[in-house]
Amino acid sequence: MFDIYSPDPLRTKVETQSAGKRTILYSAKGQPNYMYVMPRFRLNEVLDDLDNTIHPAFIVNGKVKDAFFYACYPASLHQGELLSLPNQKPASQLDLLSFQQYAQQTGKGFHLSTHVEWAALMLWCRHHNMVEDGNTDYGRSFLHPEQCANRVDSKDAGDTDFITGDPTTITSPQWPNWYHDNSLFGISDLCGNLWEWQSGMQLNAGEIQIIKDNDAVFCGDPTITEQWHSIALSTGKLLPIHHINSAKYDAPSDYCEGNAGTPILSTSIKHYNGTPADNSYPAGLMDGDFNAITTVDNLEVPTLFKALGLYPAINQQDHNQVYLRNYGQRALMRGGAWYSQQVAGMRTLCLSHHALHRSTSVGGRLAWIDISD
Repeated sequence: MFDIYSPDPLRTKVETQSAGKRTILYSAKGQPNYMYVMPRFRLNEVLDDLDNTIHPAFIVNGKVKDAFFYACYPASLHQGELLSLPNQKPASQLDLLSFQQYAQQTGKGFHLSTHVEWAALMLWCRHHNMVEDGNTDYGRSFLHPEQCANRVDSKDAGDTDFITGDPTTITSPQWPNWYHDNSLFGISDLCGNLWEWQSGMQLNAGEIQIIKDNDAVFCGDPTITEQWHSIALSTGKLLPIHHINSAKYDAPSDYCEGNAGTPILSTSIKHYNGTPADNSYPAGLMDGDFNAITTVDNLEVPTLFKALGLYPAINQQDHNQVYLRNYGQRALMRGGAWYSQQVAGMRTLCLSHHALHRSTSVGGRLAWIDISD
């Protein structure tokens, strides 16, 4: 068991008010971070149909960890460190690597949120019947428009001018249902506000590629080489990338002038929606309900795809979106943004943009885990 405890007034206050759900972790420069403690769990603790293996979010370099700590708020940037603080303007207009590097600079164990950490939280929320909400309509909830938050541009909620304005909302909204556990002591803004970059998962010409377990916590550390794998569709075992038996997102048709439909998990791609090596953003893509992702020949999907949030673990009509291009190199974003309306949510998955993409609608989030041996 690791020990990070060192009492101080702010940490004591936060832990007491949240009944231990939250704590404060300090950066390398001594700046505070409001973090939610996510204890280790096994897959069958969040879904009966899964096995009893430990969720991969709690495994780093083959070592099982007791918990990971997840930022309560979208990341803001201060003194070259990525932080989790209330009442801040969330950082945006940074590419994936920049977010990763700033997170590494926050201190040992700090990192940009990984795809497995997001997936673990998503499964936990679904198991506990939590329905997340947030800034999904230009500063307000699309489903509950009376719920508004302070926009960073100080304009009224609902103002759709994003050319001269910025509909992103300030961290620490007042609405409990904008937090993952429906309490003000949970994790906010996992639904809407900003798309959030996730380390450790990408598409390469439609092939699903991941970094094993939670080893993506090292992404952005220049001393560590990223080790990418593909996944066998039939077994869920890890394979070398560009493998003939690996899982890929195929399209229902080769339509390249707009939406080609909802992805199909397959070992081969019969229908690209663009040129396989093209990293740009032509019209061809897939856009549909995450819940409607299917498999070729109705193949039974291995547990890993469900544990990683790459295929529906449950049948839920929540309108969460899958939005991707099965050509070029595409990095993972999740959650939706201030314009996503009813399709935002924790299952919402975006694999349509290159890792160099920068936008006012894309941000990131800090996390921490014990990386000692």
